[in-house]
Amino acid sequence: MTGLREGRVARRYAGALFGAARRLGRVAEVDADLESILAARRDSPAFRQVLESPLIPAERKKLIMDRALAGVEPLTRAFVDLLISKRRTDALPAIREEYRRCADEAAGIARVEVTVAAPITDAELAQLRAALEARCGSRVAMHVRVEPAVLGGVIARIGDTVWDGSVRGALETMREEMLAESAVVAASAA
Repeated sequence: MTGLREGRVARRYAGALFGAARRLGRVAEVDADLESILAARRDSPAFRQVLESPLIPAERKKLIMDRALAGVEPLTRAFVDLLISKRRTDALPAIREEYRRCADEAAGIARVEVTVAAPITDAELAQLRAALEARCGSRVAMHVRVEPAVLGGVIARIGDTVWDGSVRGALETMREEMLAESAVVAASAA
């Protein structure tokens, strides 16, 4: 998301779509549809151009999208038509992100971005999941990323909360403490 306004727009549209999908009992299907549409947008320059070009009239876009989206939920198709009418198709990735957040919240799932220094085993992954679920008090869906700069340990991010149990984080904390101590010693010596 690029800005506050886009974030508000995405939350408003995603909230409305999620509410409708929930009432119809089609939350997972709409979620899968949105993912498919974004994959087509990402993988097909022609699809993206039709979806986002200001030179193609809205009615023409709707006809093309109706054919392209023939296999998706009627609610998803109607939603894409609405985005085309309101010239908000560029917000689709942010709307998808917000929709998933709404669905996860309703299902009691916390999405966790985990960063490790090296690939971890299934047993370690299970231990980490259990520890994070105990800490969060809810089920977690983890996305694990390997970043050698972490040096060792784990960094877990849930929304705005970060738990840094990495070697790099510990070294940085130690460095800051040593600098603070040396500043106090230097100030008391002066």
